[in-house]
Amino acid sequence: MMEEGNVYFSEYLRECREKNGLTQEQLVHALYSYDIESFEGLDTGTLSKWERNVTKPKASRQVRILKFFQERADMALPCWEDYGMEETERIICETGMRNLLGKSKRLVLNFPSAMIASDDLKVYQLRNTGSIEKIIAINIDLDRDFNRGYTRLDEEHFMAWALHPSNTFYICEYQDQFFGLLFTVRLKPEVFRQVVRFEKSEDELTDDDFATFDEPGSNYMVSFFAMNDKAAAILFIRYYAHLIANQDVIEEVGLGTMMEDAKKLIGNMNLHPVATQQLEDGRELQMYSESLPDFIASEKVLKMIFAKQSCPEE
Repeated sequence: MMEEGNVYFSEYLRECREKNGLTQEQLVHALYSYDIESFEGLDTGTLSKWERNVTKPKASRQVRILKFFQERADMALPCWEDYGMEETERIICETGMRNLLGKSKRLVLNFPSAMIASDDLKVYQLRNTGSIEKIIAINIDLDRDFNRGYTRLDEEHFMAWALHPSNTFYICEYQDQFFGLLFTVRLKPEVFRQVVRFEKSEDELTDDDFATFDEPGSNYMVSFFAMNDKAAAILFIRYYAHLIANQDVIEEVGLGTMMEDAKKLIGNMNLHPVATQQLEDGRELQMYSESLPDFIASEKVLKMIFAKQSCPEE
């Protein structure tokens, strides 16, 4: 299904149909029964053209097709088992990711990037580098600036989280220089729901709250910052690839923020508000979450994965 790093929706559709043991006629009837409004008028001739990439369904129909297969397979991105995390990273369109993230003035700076190629940017797990203390110190400064000390998180918290094998603390470097970070923790589902509902604060998390790799967990983002949009895109490509590669053990994704810049970014992602807390200084802390299937099933995400032929790299 993959050719030179591309995955076409036409091929994905055909492979999912075949893996589900459906003929074209059976799939047409199943889609119509699943969503009459979206698939009214669909016939085998149209489906055949979709599968041969002669024409393609509009983005909203692609989302509904994915939702149909999600329900049959109980997976966020069914029929993807042939691709590992590295392959998924190569498939996701960088330009599409930059479009999804949108513009931000504080979380994503405008450090000149014309002379920086994306291939020159490297992403590592923080615990596998020798700069863990330096990066944690940078993150603490960012956290205090962005959140004005609200989270009450210190070096000890982030160090313990970064070293925990279940968590993904990614850093982006350019010529061995810090260029960005994206930190997420893998919480037990019940703990995740407590956090996003303000029933448990981030500084109260302990090792017992983290999910292991062999049990269901939910992904909670705790920090993000990038020097420019290229670094931001590379970090989030790694993040999405991680979620897809581990979709069988990830139930939900979420985060909390009080920054308007972050809220604009979240608006482009398929996350929805869960709870709001008014702070003493007048600011509003908003928690967001979404099931992994619904997080993946959005037009912008599908364009990143399946429309690389119309999403050229810069």
